[in-house]
Amino acid sequence: MTVKKAIKIMDWWINQKTQSMQQLVSEWNHIEDDKGIAKILLDSDKITILNLELIKKELFPYCSHPIKMRDRGPDEVMYCMNCNSDL
Repeated sequence: MTVKKAIKIMDWWINQKTQSMQQLVSEWNHIEDDKGIAKILLDSDKITILNLELIKKELFPYCSHPIKMRDRGPDEVMYCMNCNSDL
């Protein structure tokens, strides 16, 4: 799996979690005041989203793609050898 595919999967997963949280909030009223299962589920999803974004940040670190670190793969696509992302 390339880094590009992993980041796509992470984005999809974050979007799915965010949409499910929004759906729960819209269907259940007064979740902020509640201390039951709804609050636990939303807090768990918030933590999961935070963790996914941290993992995504580690997968795609800041890189200036120096010229000496650029190369072509077997499919003739330019990529950075430093961060392994397509250019």
